Amino acid sequence: MIGATRPVSSGEVSTPQPASTGEFADGPEHALAGGMGSNGMVVRVGETVRRPRQKFSDAVNDYLGFLADVGFAGAPRVLGVDRAGRDVLSWVEGAVGIPPFPDWVADDELLRSVAALQSELHRVSAGYRPPANARWQQANVPPPGPGMIVCHNDLCVENVVVHAGRAVAFIDFDFAAPADPLLDIAVAARHWVPVKDVADIHDARGELDLVARFRRFCDAHRLDADARAGVVAHLGVFLDRALITVKARVDAGQPLYVAEWERGYPAQNRRSRAWIDAHGPAICAGSVTPPAQAEAARRSAR
Repeated sequence: MIGATRPVSSGEVSTPQPASTGEFADGPEHALAGGMGSNGMVVRVGETVRRPRQKFSDAVNDYLGFLADVGFAGAPRVLGVDRAGRDVLSWVEGAVGIPPFPDWVADDELLRSVAALQSELHRVSAGYRPPANARWQQANVPPPGPGMIVCHNDLCVENVVVHAGRAVAFIDFDFAAPADPLLDIAVAARHWVPVKDVADIHDARGELDLVARFRRFCDAHRLDADARAGVVAHLGVFLDRALITVKARVDAGQPLYVAEWERGYPAQNRRSRAWIDAHGPAICAGSVTPPAQAEAARRSAR
């Protein structure tokens, strides 16, 4: 782990020790776009990212430390705490899609690489045992149950770093928490397919066969019919919970959520729900990927 040492079997979260005042150089701060909750408070300083500490930061940092320990390269490293009391993480080089989304978000090979990296994250996370006193942000994620693993839970386009047309890292682990991996896949599909009425898609993906794209995402994850049905079921419930979660944040006066609500989020959510209800059976029907491509996807997911 880069940062504080955390015995895997300790059973308690170990808070990263504050860095000495001279360890992290000050410099120009550039607010990072994306993230409904960051509100410009997550910034880049040189080759680092500085994030305000939250009540769930210790748990997230412990998880990121585990990922570093096991050699998972697709996540930032926790470096310590700066003199302003912010978490310091490594900067991950690459492109991130920010609305209005660029045409490259529609690329099929990029979609498969997101699934492959997510599959690898699930594989290594199965070996992580969260500390007993870990405090996670459970927004829009049901309480953990038996057999769940810590997942990212917010793999929107803005949280995937892309290099040379492939997903190379996931960022913004604020919503990481124990969850069903099929729910994590459902959330990623919501954003990357995307699971929306075509009237609400304002980028190149609006011209695609979204059902076939969803099925290719499932192919890349090597999901059988039962698992695909689980993803579809999770998506319907996720959309219902999202409506409640967003409304709560609107009522709390969070500006970005208020703006999203006023732009018509409730109606968009209902159209998304209708889309998954209408197309769920076709998504579960089976693979649409030609055999050669399916084998390539299986190799990349190993």
